[in-house]
Amino acid sequence: MLTKRPFLLTTLSLLTSYAAAAQTAAAPAGPQPTDILSWLAGGLAVVVLIFGLMTATSLAAVAADAAQSAPTDNAARPATPVPEAAAEANVVLPAPAAVPTEQVVAA
Repeated sequence: MLTKRPFLLTTLSLLTSYAAAAQTAAAPAGPQPTDILSWLAGGLAVVVLIFGLMTATSLAAVAADAAQSAPTDNAARPATPVPEAAAEANVVLPAPAAVPTEQVVAA
């Protein structure tokens, strides 16, 4: 009884599902909404890829121009400017004030 009943119920449900599937209309020809959404997602991905490539190309061009115009050796670079008053009077400039590393926060 335990094997006959599940077998009959399974067979009956399969036959009714096949009969119901045979009565449904055929799928309409033409693009389905999922196809259109996938085309839209693919087109958007292509646009993002093109913009990314254009941005990378322009950044590489700017970096190449900056690298060509920059001086390559230390002799071509200008020396760091010295304040004129300190250079003429041979005055030692004071060290900057120490900045406290701890901050007190009122609770």
